[in-house]
Amino acid sequence: MRRASWVVLAIALMLWTVSANSMAKTINENAGTSAGQLLKIGVGAKAVGMGESYVAAADDVYAAYWNPAGLIHVRTSQIGLMHNEWFEGIRYEFLGYVQPVGDFGTLAGSVSYVSMGELDKTDETGKDLGTFRPYDILLGLSFGKRLNNSISLGINAKFLQEKIDTEKAQAFAVDLGGLYSIPNSGLVLGINVQHIGTKMKFIEESFSLPLNLKVGAAYRMIDDALTLALDFNRPVDNDSDIGLGTEYRIMGIINLRAGYRYTFGGNDLGTASGLRAGLGVEFRDYKLDYAFVPYGELGQAHRISFMASF
Repeated sequence: MRRASWVVLAIALMLWTVSANSMAKTINENAGTSAGQLLKIGVGAKAVGMGESYVAAADDVYAAYWNPAGLIHVRTSQIGLMHNEWFEGIRYEFLGYVQPVGDFGTLAGSVSYVSMGELDKTDETGKDLGTFRPYDILLGLSFGKRLNNSISLGINAKFLQEKIDTEKAQAFAVDLGGLYSIPNSGLVLGINVQHIGTKMKFIEESFSLPLNLKVGAAYRMIDDALTLALDFNRPVDNDSDIGLGTEYRIMGIINLRAGYRYTFGGNDLGTASGLRAGLGVEFRDYKLDYAFVPYGELGQAHRISFMASF
């Protein structure tokens, strides 16, 4: 307990330090140069509530996004659903399924859909031409394999399609993940190289996908009741960021979560936009989770996810 208290205190100090040092941010020169922004939106309210620091803590159906190697922790069939009520009328829906296949490994499939709502359509003179509904859809097939008691690997193959009015663009991509559990320590290290893929071409111009390197660690203690997590992202189209998060389980039923996400150079939407908070309730094989994320003047995002094991 004393060691856990010191770790929690250290994380709190780090969160205070990065928030206190936030300042006006200079826009990265590569910002806005990548397509497939749907690929950047994390899934699962549990992971988001922990500061999106899940690359080493991933252990459920949502691991396919954060680190497919984490799928090896799923022991039974599992289904997950998420609804993300984003700002400006944007909605994100996710459905995933995991199936362990004995010694062969663990398979998973998922579908994600983002609706941008209804937008006005005009010509070059400003004449009203009605409305249109842009959307993104993402299909995923994932596999995780345990190599030994300490090392596991995973791969996530994805097909992404974006539609804007009558124009469509597609791309294929893969994620490559790995986990290393340090024996007899409760410490897990994780890595995931995300969105390695083809370019998306709208009409005449092609855009690369938002390639990202994600590395991190998770430390479980007090009989796994307390989890501390940290991860670091290095995207090609923005500044690097770091996330810190924690989860505390009470009586095996209620899960309290909090975290902070900081972009080096300052968060675009202000210091408070890095905050994350969440709450989870579980009963037998069912889990219901909620996460809250502020986006400064843009408003707030609310994620609700449900998971069932059978």
